[in-house]
Amino acid sequence: MGATNVICVDDSAGTGPAMIFDVNSGRDILASYVNDAEVFALMSDGFIRTTSGWAYRQVGVGIGDIAANNDAYTYPLLRAEQDITIVGCHIGCDAAVTANVDNYQTVYLEQSGNTTDLSSMTTASTGFTIHVPRAFTIATTGNPDHLAAGETLQLRLAKTGTGVAMYGVSVSIVYTVDQPRATIGTATDNVIRLVNEIGTGSEIFLDHYSRPFMSVRENGNEKFHIDINGKIFGARMSSMKDYTPPDQYYYQVINTGQLVTEDSATKISPLFAPHCTIQLEKVYFGAITTYALGSATNGWNLKITDATNILVDAYTHLYSSGTALTKGVLYDMGDVNKEWGQLTSSDKICAEYLESGTGPNVDGLTFVLCYRKLT
Repeated sequence: MGATNVICVDDSAGTGPAMIFDVNSGRDILASYVNDAEVFALMSDGFIRTTSGWAYRQVGVGIGDIAANNDAYTYPLLRAEQDITIVGCHIGCDAAVTANVDNYQTVYLEQSGNTTDLSSMTTASTGFTIHVPRAFTIATTGNPDHLAAGETLQLRLAKTGTGVAMYGVSVSIVYTVDQPRATIGTATDNVIRLVNEIGTGSEIFLDHYSRPFMSVRENGNEKFHIDINGKIFGARMSSMKDYTPPDQYYYQVINTGQLVTEDSATKISPLFAPHCTIQLEKVYFGAITTYALGSATNGWNLKITDATNILVDAYTHLYSSGTALTKGVLYDMGDVNKEWGQLTSSDKICAEYLESGTGPNVDGLTFVLCYRKLT
């Protein structure tokens, strides 16, 4: 098997990485071309540049029922830790919506950092078939599709006439992670260059028992690591500078619905059960209506827990310690407790709620979990 490969490392002894790349110029570590067109590259900061499916990420958001006269709400959909680009979005219902030129909904896809809408659609001439999503046509002029870190992707509705109800609404978002820094250098200025190789075996083939596959470094600081099992890591040891390539973050979005005073210390919302060991990096939260800091005594303590320990928490409404909420905007809950932020496949993440005084109603409470996979 190894004989068909261009470079083959078989049963190498030792525990250090089989390949170490350490650069100080920012040039790419490696690149793969097909017919003079790049299809894959690994940058020295650990970012993967590719035209394959790896470039595309998907997030689903369950919104629920939307009333016919629902003009007041703006739904928060997504906030990311790094810059991303929205490349597609679909919206669907679990009940048919009949087109009506007099009474209809206009649905706007927009973001908090740009006044230009990404897209819009109406039910005036085209309704919804049950369980058949409709696609938004994403605008790119003026970069409304570019969602910078800290900005919120939103869904806003406006009725015409008496509007129309939409039931069981869900939204599916497709995005790519923006390359964090520019590509430098000349594509043909290489240390090792393999051109027009014949055969079907891997160009680089490693088969070993103990050595990790690859370590990518800048000025001696590891940025990217592939272990013996093929798991990709950002900087993974406390002795290394804290850095994670932006394409190593994943997101989970959950709309937990309305929060009322009866939910205090009783309601627990399941948010996420990881399939592997993860590190929870950030939690964002928001609502579909605006809430000012309206009280010194009445508010909510929102707690993200593993059903036992508090991972991170935040307050709403309270003057002294709360967060004022603008509808459709997602807010950072603060630093995740590092002692409890690493969770395994047997753990779960929940939202719990505790009112101060009398907790006011909060509509369309939404959480976004940002995490990294560790195994």
